[in-house]
Amino acid sequence: MRSLFMEDLSWAEIKEAMDQGFDTVLICAGSHEQHGPHLAEGTDYIIGRALCGQVVRRIGHALVAPVIRPGLSVHHMNHPGSLTLRPEVFRGLVEDYVACYVKHGFRNIILLSSHGGNFATLAQVAKELAPRYPGVNLISPFSLEAYTDVCTQADRRYGYEEGACGGHACRFETSIVLSLEPDCVDMSRAVRGYVDADRDGVADKLFSQGMLQLSPCGILGDATGSTPELGRAFLDMLTDRVCQVIQDSLNAPA
Repeated sequence: MRSLFMEDLSWAEIKEAMDQGFDTVLICAGSHEQHGPHLAEGTDYIIGRALCGQVVRRIGHALVAPVIRPGLSVHHMNHPGSLTLRPEVFRGLVEDYVACYVKHGFRNIILLSSHGGNFATLAQVAKELAPRYPGVNLISPFSLEAYTDVCTQADRRYGYEEGACGGHACRFETSIVLSLEPDCVDMSRAVRGYVDADRDGVADKLFSQGMLQLSPCGILGDATGSTPELGRAFLDMLTDRVCQVIQDSLNAPA
């Protein structure tokens, strides 16, 4: 395969891949939103595309759909440049992606998110649509809790203060983008944001109060100390967890 990203392939190449058993497609919903004073607003797209690329190489016989963006980012709208979709528009977009790939003959359709605000809606869409497509495995196996747990494990593995990898524009995300698109990071602007070890509590506050009230700089965690080397390790940790939940979901009894 010349590429595992469908946006890089012709229809003929996609058909050839499907004829060779590529029956799985990953649909990632990212965002276009603020990521602190130091990271590009396309951060979730950058991370989501790279994550899906690593995942499909591991699970095999899978292709990556074009990353969806914007997403559900109303909690970031007080920071200039952020975009958000109406919930019904976002749901409709995901539903249409799924309908298209079912029509083309994919048997496993996996909904992933690289943005915290999308997880709950993706899970609900997968649950509601699954009965409509018998014979298709439509799953949304990765959760916000699983993502934040990876961040917690990163803090503990490297001996950081818990919450340094806080999940948004933090050491975790900043390091990953440094490893992928260094021109999208200005480390001279990287600062410590809102740090709290209670990540579930942080998420609740973020969605109810908005980022501006919680962290005026737009960072959950500490962006200082980020490096490309850490980013490669963090992306591998994230890939490990995503692959695990996908395999567990696909192998679960009906």
